[in-house]
Amino acid sequence: MGKTLRILFIAFSFVACKQQKESALPVSNGLYFGQSIPGNKLEIFAPGIISTGLNEGYITFSPDGKECYWSILFSDFVTIVTSKLENGKWTKPKVAPFAGKYYDGWPAIQSDGKRMFFHSSRPVADTSAGITAKFNVWYVDRTENGWSDPVVVNAPVNGSENSTCPSVTRSGNLYISKRFSDGSEKLCRSELRNGFYQELEILPANINVLKDNYHGYISPDESYFIRICYGRPDNIGSGWNYYITFRKSDGTWSDLVNLGKEVNSVYCGGAPSISSDGKYLFFQGIVATGITDSLDHKYSLEELIDRDIKSPSLGSTDFYWIDSKIIEELRPGK
Repeated sequence: MGKTLRILFIAFSFVACKQQKESALPVSNGLYFGQSIPGNKLEIFAPGIISTGLNEGYITFSPDGKECYWSILFSDFVTIVTSKLENGKWTKPKVAPFAGKYYDGWPAIQSDGKRMFFHSSRPVADTSAGITAKFNVWYVDRTENGWSDPVVVNAPVNGSENSTCPSVTRSGNLYISKRFSDGSEKLCRSELRNGFYQELEILPANINVLKDNYHGYISPDESYFIRICYGRPDNIGSGWNYYITFRKSDGTWSDLVNLGKEVNSVYCGGAPSISSDGKYLFFQGIVATGITDSLDHKYSLEELIDRDIKSPSLGSTDFYWIDSKIIEELRPGK
């Protein structure tokens, strides 16, 4: 491509992106971006606003439902973005105040709204405690002026191997994905005691069923845990599926149960979460690739770019949601 064409292409791309950003402002009122509440059928969440042609990842809400944080995977970078419900309308999504420079992802707000965890590649200033891994779990605290500066979670949650995908209970206990020196990755729990996280407890073998185990979500009351998995006898389709395990009164966990054909009817993307009011299951999924034979009219290049950026994409991950009653229906004793 010649220099002149390159300049024109860059200029055109800038204008197209600027037009997209201006035209994609959320205009919806009410909680959950004004979306119709889903029942027991899967729905794409906030198409054209949150679920777009980009690769959206883990999503979390503040307790009052008026702040939303989610991660976006770009070609070689992940960051956390946010939108807030102000004066009845949601603000234009923007990079979270503590994000944008380092590889940040998987935001998880504690149920009281005072602390948010995430994983990050940001450097650890003091490595004397043995926190030397590339990826660690961090948190920010809510202050009068917004979120605090990020703080790295103490060892042994973090250490010499990567710690990622944090999920937090109402009491502050953390569940993470932890890489070990033998190359395996395990789903682990760390109890918060007197303000410090304790030694990691590797979840039992009926949960850590693979060599690489990751992308888990713990309910605020610590009664169930959702993870992705493949290759199980009850697997639906050929890809990853979402599974759930329930915590028993004696602290042990039930065997994994497939969340069912409705949830696993789309290709699993691997990032489950529950809304702050506990009513809805959110997760990341990919629409099966297809071909559109014709559009409703002849589109210009600008319109095609705008259509691809703003709409849920056949080739990228989007957010889906469904009534969380499906979880209660699977709970033992129901």
